[in-house]
Amino acid sequence: MELGGARRTVRFVAVAVLLMFVLSACVTTIPAQPAGEAGASAARLSDIADYSLPDPEAVIVPDVTAVINTEGSRANVRTGPELDAPIVAKADPGDEFKVIGSSEDGEWWQVCCVRGQMDAAGEATEPAWLAATVVDLVGNADAVPVVQAIMPETLEASWRFDWHCGSDRCEINECGGVVDAKADADGNEQWLQVEHTPVWDEGCFDEVDPWVFEVDRFTGKERSGQLIDNFVYNYWMGAQPGPATDVYTLDDGRNVVVWCSGPHELEIEESDGWTTVYKGSTCHDVQSGELVFLEYTKRWLFTGEYGDQRYERAYFGDFETYEQRLVDTNVDLLYVEKQ
Repeated sequence: MELGGARRTVRFVAVAVLLMFVLSACVTTIPAQPAGEAGASAARLSDIADYSLPDPEAVIVPDVTAVINTEGSRANVRTGPELDAPIVAKADPGDEFKVIGSSEDGEWWQVCCVRGQMDAAGEATEPAWLAATVVDLVGNADAVPVVQAIMPETLEASWRFDWHCGSDRCEINECGGVVDAKADADGNEQWLQVEHTPVWDEGCFDEVDPWVFEVDRFTGKERSGQLIDNFVYNYWMGAQPGPATDVYTLDDGRNVVVWCSGPHELEIEESDGWTTVYKGSTCHDVQSGELVFLEYTKRWLFTGEYGDQRYERAYFGDFETYEQRLVDTNVDLLYVEKQ
């Protein structure tokens, strides 16, 4: 998450520090681990072996096949059980798919599988949907389980964040706030328009930059795909985003089974020769893929000429740290008790 006031404050600091180092003809290369860099929230992470994990419920999927019955045209294969859902593939008459679920109204069949965004050539691991009107079923259709949405129609979540500027030249060195997320399905069976609003604590920065993610109610996954490699914005990764690695304790004492990953790294080219470098880690609930914990350190590197000095990815010691943790949500997370 980019918080505008903080970004501009530290950019000014970085320029001031650059001038100071130029005058002293001192060039510093980027260190592997700058002092004060965010570390894992060890006090909140526990060994998963100390907790009783529920046994996964067995889902019996009958042997049912959907055969495309269109004549002279191809059938649309969609991401969700509605005509407004994006088309992810086309199917020819006679093509067959394994049926793995149905919509509540029985008008759509969930099938396996089509090639997903992360699938390699020749792979097909992404479930999709076909309208009942374009297929003939072979097998006992009455035994096919109904697919339930994993995200509520009205979604609410909040995260607490804490920001620190690693320079005594910052006008404000520490601040915090809350990111609130809210959405209402508003009649849309598949997509939630989740609006995220960061609000700084009193005495911090005034500017806020709200943003909206479209989240699939059935998969829990944000659909733009543009930020899939940006760990800072991976709020909604979808069900089973990775293996269970740890248990994270929320402020109210509830314990959530999470998949923690990292260190992640991200570089963004800014203007005037500056590059921002993010390094951090994330933890997501294994049941829904909702973000539970995020931390990163952000540093500024400079490449270019100033006066008669040439700089290559020069680091001048100033950085930010950012930590964000889930406070509350009405999404059904995988909560567990200690043994």
